[in-house]
Amino acid sequence: MSTPNPTALSVALYWSLPGPSRFTSELAHSLDSTAVLVIRIDSSHITGIRHALREALTSACPAPERVEFVELDEGSHLESDVGHHFGRATVSALELATWSAPPRTTIVLTPRTARARESCRAYLEEYARELIPGQKCTTRLVLVWHSSDDALTPKVGQGVSFDGALSPDEMHAYVSLRMVGQRGPGTTSLSRHLVTEFAGTDALLAEELMRLRHEELLRLPNSLSHVSSRVGPDAATGALRDWQVSRSPGPEAAAAGNRINSMYWRACVRSLLPWLEERRRPVIERLRLTLEDYLYPTGGVWKKPNPWQQHKSVDIRIDDLEFNDVVAMSHHQADPLAPVDAEAQRLVTACKFAKRVRDALAHLRPPTVEDIEGMVRTFDEVLAD
Repeated sequence: MSTPNPTALSVALYWSLPGPSRFTSELAHSLDSTAVLVIRIDSSHITGIRHALREALTSACPAPERVEFVELDEGSHLESDVGHHFGRATVSALELATWSAPPRTTIVLTPRTARARESCRAYLEEYARELIPGQKCTTRLVLVWHSSDDALTPKVGQGVSFDGALSPDEMHAYVSLRMVGQRGPGTTSLSRHLVTEFAGTDALLAEELMRLRHEELLRLPNSLSHVSSRVGPDAATGALRDWQVSRSPGPEAAAAGNRINSMYWRACVRSLLPWLEERRRPVIERLRLTLEDYLYPTGGVWKKPNPWQQHKSVDIRIDDLEFNDVVAMSHHQADPLAPVDAEAQRLVTACKFAKRVRDALAHLRPPTVEDIEGMVRTFDEVLAD
């Protein structure tokens, strides 16, 4: 079985959003005000972070200043790697802290292994201790620390952190631009809104959800099983974590299930209610002749029973009828609305689907997949004729 391609963010779009771009601006500002900077990255799944750091740090150090990036693996010798950028065999932390020759140089350390991290921690701490306030020093030391590899971040100098999370508005913008021109199911935008809601703050999860078919998105949260197999349990966030908790016995299962249902409900409210309202008038127009015949005895108005006052009714003109009014007419015991042609019958069927979907949403419940699919299919077919 072939391995699916790894999921990655849309780098240019992601880093243009306010949150990520604010991080790079904060990074440049911090570098300008300190000689020791620790950049803590709280997610191991941020595509483009290496390039973004390079761009931000380089732009914060205009020529003739230099920025030198040192990546350390298991067999690396830190002092030798730093010394290489100064034309020397080695440069110790003490020597770096007292270096006064121009141009100003910023050394950026990125450890890749546990051994490298401990070496960088010790080097950074010694460098910070050896700095003498007021004494000329033309170096700065930056440490890029991935907390997913080691949660114990060095407490030295100034710190800047980034977890990669997007705000709700940023996620809406990200998904909308990534799914431009994609609609579904049918003529709705429900799939896009489901991706937005279930992705939460995690842009990588949004990319995983975009890989699902419309039919799989409709069956969220169960189709999260396709996502979890690729992302893995250690990377579970937001909806993915809630889905895993809701399937396990425990005191938090019910609350996690409620949060999952709320995500689906919000996606339906934001996509299906406007979609339905846009179709109400065309449906009533298609049914106008049938309704005029049916309502002729009452002067062209629907005498809607008033549930609060027995034996009284509310007059509703044809133009103001809702889907549930048409359904109520078709269920009227004494004189039910009986459409005589096939198109009118399909329109009444569409109204019944619409009523079930809207009733569920009104009671803060996600509609059933069958009702959503039936409603969309019926409306799209009858209004396309």
